[in-house]
Amino acid sequence: MRYNRTRERLLAANIWKIVKFAVFLAFAGAVAYLILFTPYGARLLSPDGRKELVDRIDQAVVAAGVFGPAVFVLIYGAGVLALPATPFSVAGSFIFGRYAGAAVNVAGVALGASLAFFLGRYFLRDLARSLLTGRLGALDRKAGTHGFPVIFYLRIVWFPFIVLNYAAGATSIRFRDYFWGTVLGTLPSVLILSFFFGSLREIVAAYRGPADLLRWDVVIPAVLLVLSLFIPSVVRRIRAETPAGDAPGGDA
Repeated sequence: MRYNRTRERLLAANIWKIVKFAVFLAFAGAVAYLILFTPYGARLLSPDGRKELVDRIDQAVVAAGVFGPAVFVLIYGAGVLALPATPFSVAGSFIFGRYAGAAVNVAGVALGASLAFFLGRYFLRDLARSLLTGRLGALDRKAGTHGFPVIFYLRIVWFPFIVLNYAAGATSIRFRDYFWGTVLGTLPSVLILSFFFGSLREIVAAYRGPADLLRWDVVIPAVLLVLSLFIPSVVRRIRAETPAGDAPGGDA
């Protein structure tokens, strides 16, 4: 009798794992369909659609008054559960300017990445744990031990933001390692974007001629933005030349 009850509990637990995974797949499939196969998604991927998105976020922030920054962070955090982070960072820079924009963008990245991590942990971790055996299981345990350098490295080399958020939740990486690896790993790109587009916002408001584009607070962020495009290849080359034992996370 006890054996039967134990077997029933294990069966129920396995069924629940599959149900949670199916719910996550349904969510991912719905998002992919909305973005790739509907007129709304096509518009969102167009320049006009992105401008409209920024305008709507701006309206929501203005309507919130003193709570505008908090509303923006919430919109950012919810938006990057399914959409790329860059349009939201650009919106934050245009709406709030360079410094305040950088602050709300960093907060939005941290919130969105954290929400996706916990969703991945709840919906994917149980099933992943049962599949990560042998060599994969060893890699998963090493990821839990060396979580910070692994996440920091993947953020620096611009590994797809949304994919890494959910995938990290499915591993044994500790949240604090994931959180700080994310914040510090995305900080350079977020700051560069915020300062560049924040400066453009000020120029648009008081533009008089091409000479206005030669200000240091425009040229330096623009140069850094271009140089940041080469960061992933530079980091990969350094990592390739580093002995396996000295690389972030060892052979993990």
